[in-house]
Amino acid sequence: MNRVPQQQGFTVVEVLVAMTIVLVVITSLSTLLISSMRTDAASRSRTTVNSVAESWLDRYRANQEPLQATGSVCTGTATTFSCTYPTGHDYGTDAIPSHSLSATDMNARFQAFRSVITGTRLQAGTNRELWQVSVQVRDEARKQTLEAATYVLQ
Repeated sequence: MNRVPQQQGFTVVEVLVAMTIVLVVITSLSTLLISSMRTDAASRSRTTVNSVAESWLDRYRANQEPLQATGSVCTGTATTFSCTYPTGHDYGTDAIPSHSLSATDMNARFQAFRSVITGTRLQAGTNRELWQVSVQVRDEARKQTLEAATYVLQ
């Protein structure tokens, strides 16, 4: 009696089908992974820009920044001001006294961003003034911009 030997292993067609399935799965997963990494990077950039804007607003709320500053980067009147700090600005050399005191910290925190701070005096009392301060922070490298505003009583 002749026995037909049993087939062992896979045929070429089975191997090709398995490889095609694996390739399709890996391609779709890598696309999802790359998309997730891009979204994560953009989110981190937005968070950083938001943090910088909040830091500027905190400095004004804590009266660490003058509301009627004038100097190399600031212009203003008794009721308005505007300060534009370009990317790479050295805060120790801009003729604003509060900056020279904390220039190292400010350079580390703000130098990578372009910041525009504007303020408008809304109300003046006998010994207090109410200001609206707006901040626009731009991360040129990642093309992220954030604007925020607050009220400051001084």
